[in-house]
Amino acid sequence: MTVKAELKSEMLISSILTKLMPFGYKKHITVLTLLLILISSVSSAAQLVIGEPPPTFTLINEDGKKVNFGDLIDKPSVIYFTHNACHYCTQIIAMLKRADKKFGREDLRIMGVNVMARDKKLVKAYKEELGFIFPMFAGNRSDVLKAYKIYYVPKLIFIDREKKVSRIVGHYILEPELHEYINEIIGL
Repeated sequence: MTVKAELKSEMLISSILTKLMPFGYKKHITVLTLLLILISSVSSAAQLVIGEPPPTFTLINEDGKKVNFGDLIDKPSVIYFTHNACHYCTQIIAMLKRADKKFGREDLRIMGVNVMARDKKLVKAYKEELGFIFPMFAGNRSDVLKAYKIYYVPKLIFIDREKKVSRIVGHYILEPELHEYINEIIGL
């Protein structure tokens, strides 16, 4: 958002809240929440769009190092969004491991983003407890969650050879579908 747009948004919020003062506290919160959602939806930040490059960020990996996430998208990739309390995700991890064996790392990169983690601690715990063998990053940041439209997990983003989003799967996936989508991005 530009400074001018932010000022307009602040003036709009201030004006609306001033008019609603007599109606009570609960309505203020509801209206403010709706306004914030509206304003955030028109943000000029990078957004996830099929056919476009994915948004990239510098994120913290399992070793606590800052890594430019975009640098790792150097070949067809699957970005797996998850968190430590996701029960379905254990099944997806098993499928990703089998896909890794089937397709190999030469033609495919699989990586994860833990949307609960702010630092390496939860990332490491997730990898150790669930046997996640791929690079993983701490992704509990509003800019990341907003750009990738993370409202729930698991979510898988498929990136093709041209480094563009090919497919977004925002629900549970079956293994034949996973393999079909990987075949699409690696060009088999």
